[in-house]
Amino acid sequence: ALPRGPFGSLDVTVREKEAVKLAGVDFNEVPSAEVGWALAAVLEAVPNAKSTIVYGGGGKTLARLGTMGRAQQVEAGAILEKAMEEGEQAYLADLQILPGKDEFSYLPINTQAVVVQPLGDGRALVLGGNKVRPFTARDLTMIQALASFLAQTLPET
Repeated sequence: ALPRGPFGSLDVTVREKEAVKLAGVDFNEVPSAEVGWALAAVLEAVPNAKSTIVYGGGGKTLARLGTMGRAQQVEAGAILEKAMEEGEQAYLADLQILPGKDEFSYLPINTQAVVVQPLGDGRALVLGGNKVRPFTARDLTMIQALASFLAQTLPET
């Protein structure tokens, strides 16, 4: 039997970080009603997602909805390129402590978390969150499902 000291009966709970108000400008630039619906559905279904961007490859931004940062166009960095190349979702749960945060200058400077969801054909959905570790397994699955619909509705690049 293990000895039970003063810490054996402690009730340890993880303190969640508070949501922040993202510092940026609201955008609503969508090429069609279907794309607008899909991006709005992501923001509705994933409560802590506040920024949605569709990157079309070659430095082309296809759509933006929500709060955006200082850069007007997406410049694909290593994280975005790797996610698109591998076709795998990338989730950065605490963006502020990562050196890769500078890659996401098109998101608000105080974005707390990022999800990069590849859409195929060199395109990707990028989501910015307002809280550290905001996205649950359910949220990530919902993002994948809505991204599948989004990939079919995007215009050809």
